[in-house]
Amino acid sequence: MVTPTIPSDESNAANASRVRGNTSTTDTTARMTASVDAQQTAETIKSIARRIREESIRMREMVVAIRQSGAVEELVDSFREASLATRDTAKEINDAARALRDRGAIRETAVAIDETAKAAQETAETVRGAAREVGEATPITSESVRKTGRRLRRSPKSTSTTDTTAGLEEGTPAS
Repeated sequence: MVTPTIPSDESNAANASRVRGNTSTTDTTARMTASVDAQQTAETIKSIARRIREESIRMREMVVAIRQSGAVEELVDSFREASLATRDTAKEINDAARALRDRGAIRETAVAIDETAKAAQETAETVRGAAREVGEATPITSESVRKTGRRLRRSPKSTSTTDTTAGLEEGTPAS
């Protein structure tokens, strides 16, 4: 039977230190990285705080300058004047509308618009009817002109122009 060999304490100690050494190096690197990250974060926060302080000082200086320049009072005064002008204008428009209503001008205007629309519609109907009549009369008129032209060409040269004109006006031949 074979007996298992047990490593000596010396080799166990060497292996353990090697393992611990690797762990120690890894832990140190991790701690250093964490430490560097923490330092960078702290520096970033300090930088931000410094910038906030600087900008706060600039803002205070700007507010003092604006207050001393009178710009705030001028801005408030201009808003007040604009709101008063708007209020006054609205009152005037309201008064004018009320006066027009009380005089009956609004009703009269509405009635006049209605009457104008009706008159325009009647005019359009009349124009349509006249156009229709012209369209219907056009063939008759053109036929009359053709007949008269033929008669004039056939008529003897001895017929005077006044007879022809009189005949055309009456719608009868000149001969």
